[in-house]
Amino acid sequence: MRQGLYTLLAFWVIGPAILSAQSISYNTYDYQPVERAAVVNFASVGPDFSPDVEYLEAPPVDGPWFKRYLAQQKAESAKRFPRKENVVKTRGLALPPVLLIDWIGNTSSGSTPLDNHLAVSDGDQIVSVINQHVAIKDPLGDWIGAATLKNFFLPLSLTENKYDPRVLYDPEHDRFILFALNGYASSESWVILGFSQTNDADGDWNLYKFQGNPFGNGTWTDFPMIALTNKEVFLTSNSIKDGQSWQAGFFGTLIWQIDKEKGYNGEPLDVKMWSDIEFGGKPIRNLCPVKSATGETTDRIYFLSDRNFDIQNDTFFILELNGTQNDPNLGLNIDFRTSSQAYGVPPPAVQPLDSLATNDGRVLDAFWLDDQIQFVGNCIDTASGRAAIYHGIIDNLSTTKDVSGYIVTGGPDDIGYPSIAYVGTEPGDQDAIIVVSHASAVRFPGCSALYFDNDRQHSDLVTIKEGLNSINMQTNVAVERWGDYSGNQRKFNQPGVVWCSSSYGKSNKDNDTWIASLASPKYFADAKDQLTAPRELAVFPVPASERVNLEFEARGVQQIRIQLMDMNGKLVQTFLEEKPRHEGKVEFSFSTDPLAGGMYVLTVLGDGQVLASKKVVVNR
Repeated sequence: MRQGLYTLLAFWVIGPAILSAQSISYNTYDYQPVERAAVVNFASVGPDFSPDVEYLEAPPVDGPWFKRYLAQQKAESAKRFPRKENVVKTRGLALPPVLLIDWIGNTSSGSTPLDNHLAVSDGDQIVSVINQHVAIKDPLGDWIGAATLKNFFLPLSLTENKYDPRVLYDPEHDRFILFALNGYASSESWVILGFSQTNDADGDWNLYKFQGNPFGNGTWTDFPMIALTNKEVFLTSNSIKDGQSWQAGFFGTLIWQIDKEKGYNGEPLDVKMWSDIEFGGKPIRNLCPVKSATGETTDRIYFLSDRNFDIQNDTFFILELNGTQNDPNLGLNIDFRTSSQAYGVPPPAVQPLDSLATNDGRVLDAFWLDDQIQFVGNCIDTASGRAAIYHGIIDNLSTTKDVSGYIVTGGPDDIGYPSIAYVGTEPGDQDAIIVVSHASAVRFPGCSALYFDNDRQHSDLVTIKEGLNSINMQTNVAVERWGDYSGNQRKFNQPGVVWCSSSYGKSNKDNDTWIASLASPKYFADAKDQLTAPRELAVFPVPASERVNLEFEARGVQQIRIQLMDMNGKLVQTFLEEKPRHEGKVEFSFSTDPLAGGMYVLTVLGDGQVLASKKVVVNR
């Protein structure tokens, strides 16, 4: 690796700065090609059993020096919008999402916060990352491979802590990309990344690194976010100066534009960096790159930002970059709009034991489709004084950019760290599933999800995982780390379904990962409508008191799954998961003894598609 090619600023090419009538400005810099540093085979890495693992708190978003300022803002917000008790939870008008399957993810290894992120391939490999750890699992939760970030990136010869991981799946190239950061100071700050050589995440990866202190000015890189275009992958990050206050220490937000195809091939990477991004003479912070809703990409990408530390504000910044690095007309358009609903810095969340950090009000996740963007972030519900989430929609993206917003609450619960994914199945659909963390004074930290429908109605929250205890991983700390983000990806070859990664309080008071698959409430009906030869499902007796018998036809499928869910979409039991022994009629039965009386939904799936689904009534 020719490290000197990008550690010296003399090798950088400074692009044109743009200054418009609205005082928009930025600079661009071209790296010399970044050589591949190493190749690592994931299957050969294995977990790290080093005995020196310790409880480690990753730095707060925007670095350690912003904590005092943010605490002041939260205290002032609490005065304006005091917490109210006896909050009545109002029922949403949309149907809730359906929980298909869920299981435990990566264990925390004593690291906090978790920083959950996830990617799932069309071939059903699920790559789940948290601070310090990478796991590869199949859709039933069985392990394919596991490694620490330390061991995965060991060939890069960087000894400092690895943190803030992000992973994504590229459906157009059938590959994975994994990012992380190295070090908490300018002298040790690196952006590190891996590109899978094939669609097997347990196989070979090409590893690269480039400096997190690119200007040699005593800054380090923090809080990466990622998204894809047709030929490139984009990383945004914040640059923080060593040892300075939040007000003086924030240097700026960077955009890294990287040739992904060369990364897959192991070739030297073409990298362009965008810096000094300002509007009206003020830097724009925390740019959230907007992901494609369906996985189909162009050369256009959008970025969103807001005034994330404000007690109340309604301004959102919308940035657009259209073109690849070698496009002579490439430029960054910067605009702003006011929303119909203000947002504000969230208060700490309450749990049975002390509180949980909610950080600030930045945009945490977003997708775009056609002429619309949907996005989510942490917020405050001013009516109750509780932590809530902000769900925003930008309509008429190519023209007027109309922004509308919703404050989504958890009723008596505090909720935060949302992620969002598209679950539409027909042209014009706006359906989405939003995943959140939840907690309250009487409810241990866990995770939930809600559905947003085409009528722009939100459903009630459906519990994905109930916490088993409070989170208490830091000594002598009143506000425990909770986030700092969650993962939520559409299953690109299974429209209407998402996979997500969030967290829950474990019985030993650790914060650990929970992984789940959820579906739009329309998914089962849509899946049945798409079948060329719908199967009949005979269920008897109706109602049932001791056993349920079912008959169905199994033809042209490689894998059969039979599962039972309650009427809230919660998976009760998976009875069968196997390859059919022969084609034709299948008879199956199960005892109702473990079931409470009531109504359930029995579903037969073939190769992940619903073959038939019927209600089952159990008498008691």
